[in-house]
Amino acid sequence: MKFYAKRLLLLFVMVLSTSFFCLAQEKEMLTHVEPPFWWTGMTNPDLQLLIHGKNIASFEVSLQYPGVQLKKINKVENANYLFLDLSISKNTKPGTFSIEFTKDKQRFSYTYQLKEKKKRAQVGQAITPADVIYLITPDRFANGDTTNDSTEDTQEKLNRTNDDGRHGGDIKGVMDHFGYFEELGVTTLWLNPFLENDQPTYSYHGYAISDFYKTDTRLGTNDNYKNLVETSHKKGMKVIMDQVFNHCGAGHWWMNDLPSKDWLNQWDTFTRSNFTNIAASDPYVSSSDFDLLTKGWFDINMPDLNLENDFLATYMIQNSIWWVEYSGIDGIRLDTYPYPNKHAMSRWMKALTQEYPDFYMVAETWAERASYLSYWNNDKANKDGYVSNVNSISDYALYYSLIRAFGKDGNIEEVYKTLAEDFVYGNPGNNKVFNGNHDVDRLLALLDEDVEKLKLSMVFTLTTRGIPQIYYGDEILMKNKRPDGKVRQDFPGGWKGDSRNAFTESGRTPKENEVFNYIKTILNWRKNAKSIHKGKLTHYQPVDNVYVYFRYTNVENTMIIINNSDKDYPTFSLERFEKSLEGYSKGKEILTGKSLENLQNVNLSKHTALIIDLSK
Repeated sequence: MKFYAKRLLLLFVMVLSTSFFCLAQEKEMLTHVEPPFWWTGMTNPDLQLLIHGKNIASFEVSLQYPGVQLKKINKVENANYLFLDLSISKNTKPGTFSIEFTKDKQRFSYTYQLKEKKKRAQVGQAITPADVIYLITPDRFANGDTTNDSTEDTQEKLNRTNDDGRHGGDIKGVMDHFGYFEELGVTTLWLNPFLENDQPTYSYHGYAISDFYKTDTRLGTNDNYKNLVETSHKKGMKVIMDQVFNHCGAGHWWMNDLPSKDWLNQWDTFTRSNFTNIAASDPYVSSSDFDLLTKGWFDINMPDLNLENDFLATYMIQNSIWWVEYSGIDGIRLDTYPYPNKHAMSRWMKALTQEYPDFYMVAETWAERASYLSYWNNDKANKDGYVSNVNSISDYALYYSLIRAFGKDGNIEEVYKTLAEDFVYGNPGNNKVFNGNHDVDRLLALLDEDVEKLKLSMVFTLTTRGIPQIYYGDEILMKNKRPDGKVRQDFPGGWKGDSRNAFTESGRTPKENEVFNYIKTILNWRKNAKSIHKGKLTHYQPVDNVYVYFRYTNVENTMIIINNSDKDYPTFSLERFEKSLEGYSKGKEILTGKSLENLQNVNLSKHTALIIDLSK
């Protein structure tokens, strides 16, 4: 018996040693497998795995798992890559399976996991005109976890004295302030990219991604982000993820070992983009201008991705789907939408909506005219045959007209004229409207520090058609001008030792509290204002810099009056608007709480707005 026991023990040790050898060999042979896991029950049964490892293309590949078929093994010019085309049938069970790699006498396996696809609670588009988006630059909002201010696996360390450096804000800092979001009245959080940006300098902004599947450790972990989304949902709020397809960071792991030369748009010497968005839709564009837009680099540390490469396009599309399924986000904002290959972007939109019908995706489309923007938000094919499939665009045309209207000596007819061009869009009501973001000077600075004009711009942004978005800190009168590092300034009170805490009433100045409460009043009224959520828009040509418009449904009607002039109107007549007032005899002014016992005239002071809920 002792003899057999020794033989059994020896056999166990040999098996265990072999297992450890295989695991070690697997770790040595494979450096990346992406996506890291996937789901059963997806609408699209196809999955393409990126496999990266030393000379991995010389191995034979096989797998055995009920419902999973290895359809094709794709080799590229770099022998350190394989792209495996899998098909996962509808009835495949969740579980793990081994991908076997063999070459001569070498053999190792990789364990891949399939999880069960969750049923999304949201039916229809998650983010609608009933919402208000609050845009946050995470590194600059609040430092909730000081232990991750600098991390071993990233190069740039904390330096809060540097406007362009890492300041230590993180996901926990955002989560620590749900009470502030709830008090203010916003419904949706949009964080600038939180994925790893492993650059030696200027990495805080998040747009030079070095790992598309990993949260930057200075901001937290993937689980932290997932927890942010789950907590938001428990509190009745939503989350938009900022994604980037046009470029990656120079520190991305594949930059040291590209799958193929055409993975990037490469030039003989460094060539910067011309940043002319309209070149993507210009029917007369020169090939050189078009190439500069779509293939030029954003910066020397932001290599330009070539989405004409089908493997890369599939990789990026699957990455979007992975984050939607993994985290449960409610929408995606796609950075620099016109810059990449537009056919790949259309393919992305179709793939996302196939998997998640009506999913909210807003394209960053930076152009000053509605006609330019309509190329991307169109309900039919453009004249060149291109169909974008985009369901929401960033309404820069309205943003620029808003800044002109409320700026020094501005005329509110600017926004009236821009809205009059809405006929060019497929769905203008889904446009994202905003009066500030991370790429432009602060709103108050652009309005010559005129607080009353800032308030008027807020009234317009929050009551016109579309899905409104405001930028963190504008509600407490942040006023810096560019460069970017100054615009994306730290929120006072987000760091221990700050001289004041503007997240609280006592930490804000009287003027800051005045503006905070003004916006808070609109936002919390807006949550139940069906006339704004679902209502049509009728507006009247401005006269003497006074703009009047109505948002209405069959049962609700809200009248908005914006006096952008320097003149007081103690008895501003409403006779001109009697058609829109028909059937209503009184109202309540939202900003002051005052009741209007008749609708003949109102007291309208200079540089003020009235939001009047009408009643019969």
